[in-house]
Amino acid sequence: MIFDTSYSDKETTRKINKAVGPSYSLKQRWKMGGIGSRRMVISAISDEYRTYMKADHYETSANIELRPEGIIIHFRHKLQAYSWIMPYENLKISFEASLRLESDGKFIQFNKVAGNESFIQRMIDLFK
Repeated sequence: MIFDTSYSDKETTRKINKAVGPSYSLKQRWKMGGIGSRRMVISAISDEYRTYMKADHYETSANIELRPEGIIIHFRHKLQAYSWIMPYENLKISFEASLRLESDGKFIQFNKVAGNESFIQRMIDLFK
């Protein structure tokens, strides 16, 4: 499920927190070694969500935020910010040459994940 998070909205925040849990506290973030990935280039995405990334003249990138009950993929298109929430109960992770995340029959794939290997391993460990 994708939310427009360009502007702060209490109802959107409530829905996101209900689906993947509230953000970790500062102490928990420090203990975990961080909860966010570096930017990764999106190489493929489900047809249903292609409208969010229509501009083919530049690379679209995203980053991942860990939450207690899932992950949030943050990305921008033009001036809009979007958050794609993926609860762990619906999440499938494939990490070989590229990182592929699937939830509710929709997917996103990242090819350039250099520098994010330890974060991805942390995410996989939380997923188990």
